[in-house]
Amino acid sequence: MTASPILTEPAAYRFWIEERVRFADLDALGHVNNNAIGVYFESGRVALMESCGGFRSDTPWSVVLARSVIEYKAELLYPATARVGVRVLRLGNSSVTLGSAIFNGDAVVATQEGVCVIVDAAAHRPMPLPPPLRAALSEHLGPA
Repeated sequence: MTASPILTEPAAYRFWIEERVRFADLDALGHVNNNAIGVYFESGRVALMESCGGFRSDTPWSVVLARSVIEYKAELLYPATARVGVRVLRLGNSSVTLGSAIFNGDAVVATQEGVCVIVDAAAHRPMPLPPPLRAALSEHLGPA
């Protein structure tokens, strides 16, 4: 799967978080390593889902990342503050496909397409997107 070209444009995103590059995020060459990039994407996903009602003690559903495709576009160095944009690409019955990008200023560092499955928190099984979640995610569907 190749990331949609629109994922590389900051204007494609309405939902943003910031991540501070830590010295511990670096590889032996001084670049932010691929594990840290994955953690930045995870922070963006979690923040979006929290804004849509997830990850609360009374939320009857949770989110599992079922597929992740990351494309690395440029290096990211320390020190920096990276911006992570997240948007909804597709809503399924029990899944949502998110598009994300990490930016250093307006320069794209990496993009991700991730398929998240909504899971019943008690049964640990996929479940249909609850209507309030679908409505909240719909606000992030399509370009900004």
